[in-house]
Amino acid sequence: MQTPNSYTVLISRIFTVLLLLIMGIWGWKQRGLLFSPGRLSAKTQPGITLQGFRSHAEFEKECERCHQSLQTQQAFLCTECHTNISEQIEAQDDVHGKLNNILECEKCHPDHRGKDFDPAQAALEFFDHNITSFRLLRHQINFDATPLACSGCHLSPEFDAKNQNCEDCHAAHQTDFMSQHLLDFGKGCLTCHDGVDSMARFDHTQTDFHLKGLHIDVQCSNCHIDGQFQDISMDCEQCHQEPKTHLGLFTETCITCHTEAGWSPALLDNELFEHATQTGFSLVLHTQDYEEQPLICTTCHQDDLETFSVQTCITCHKNYDGEFINQHNRVFGTDCLVCHDGFDRYSDFNHENLFPLVGQHITTSCEACHINRVFQGTSAACSSCHEEPLIHADWFGLQCQNCHTETAWSPAAMVRHNFPLEHGKADPTSCTTCHVDKYIKYTCYGCHDHEQNAIELTHIEAGVTAEELQDCVQCHSAGTVEEPTSGN
Repeated sequence: MQTPNSYTVLISRIFTVLLLLIMGIWGWKQRGLLFSPGRLSAKTQPGITLQGFRSHAEFEKECERCHQSLQTQQAFLCTECHTNISEQIEAQDDVHGKLNNILECEKCHPDHRGKDFDPAQAALEFFDHNITSFRLLRHQINFDATPLACSGCHLSPEFDAKNQNCEDCHAAHQTDFMSQHLLDFGKGCLTCHDGVDSMARFDHTQTDFHLKGLHIDVQCSNCHIDGQFQDISMDCEQCHQEPKTHLGLFTETCITCHTEAGWSPALLDNELFEHATQTGFSLVLHTQDYEEQPLICTTCHQDDLETFSVQTCITCHKNYDGEFINQHNRVFGTDCLVCHDGFDRYSDFNHENLFPLVGQHITTSCEACHINRVFQGTSAACSSCHEEPLIHADWFGLQCQNCHTETAWSPAAMVRHNFPLEHGKADPTSCTTCHVDKYIKYTCYGCHDHEQNAIELTHIEAGVTAEELQDCVQCHSAGTVEEPTSGN
């Protein structure tokens, strides 16, 4: 027979068993929530579901999805859902592929901290941006000196580097620079920039290739193709294709003859070489042959580069215009370089464009005007070929065309002559009949015989002095012998 105390103990034990049974059944129905440290996050990403769930909160009662003690690590369970993270780890790419503690997801992304907790945002506190290809050394503050938040560059919650906001941010504060920069290098900012550099203040002299001469004004993109800056070759031929005119002729490097001051003129034996200056013959009209193929040095310098024969000119041109060259050689000889300097092209020369040949000039030989076969700079002034006659020297000036034409030097066209030229005859009197030495002087005594004493006496009686007597036209303006009516 049990005592009252024994009965009480029995009742207590039964109650305890029942309580444990009830708690076990309730815990079983709660599927582990009885031991949960807190509610799971209900944060979602629009349009994204993983294994049918939009957030951790939707499988809150299925603890085994994340916790399988003694069976596997929790990180492997995480990547069964977050397969994109698994791909990063396998490829060792992007952020998760570069983390050291990759199997400790919970250290950066904790949970059980309530429905409003954001595990992704929490990871920013532990994230080291230096493991990415872009460091934040120069991106701590905005242009307005306010702290630069992650969202200032990352436009999506996934923090995908491709969704960077570099262009908009910099263009708003560096409009002109960014406009040209985008034209030169495109929009792939991270191709060139790693956050450590400051290309806007970049000094090219810090590299092994100093910019001198014409290289100073060359756009960066001309040498740095596709935004490539590392391991750029400094060989000239990387940017400058060897001209066909000397392809294969020179074994020396480009810098032996060329400088940054300009591809031309080049250096020859350490002295500036320009074909027109050094040889007197320009190559401006000899860049290609009759078949439009490039002319190279050995086309004309067939033996070696230091010798040349004009027979090369004759042979080349004769092959394509033999009739003209044969006639040309008969008239001007075979020494081509006496007349030709490379700038001319006399075969299609039109004299009308410089000095029209009309009248007597048509039959005038070239050498009559082009002394010693000098063609460039030949004066078109008449006095260059026609010496001014002494009879009117220093009186009419050198504008010969005012009185003379190309038809003939004589007769000239008289602009003004008050004294009648016929002077009683049908044909004009020759100028030299009256103007013996100079046109500014005349005498009537070439035709009119006279006795000086008698003429002087007669004219003195008429009131004409000895000085006035010399100027016959003053009184006899019409060329007649009538007494003047003016009283002179």
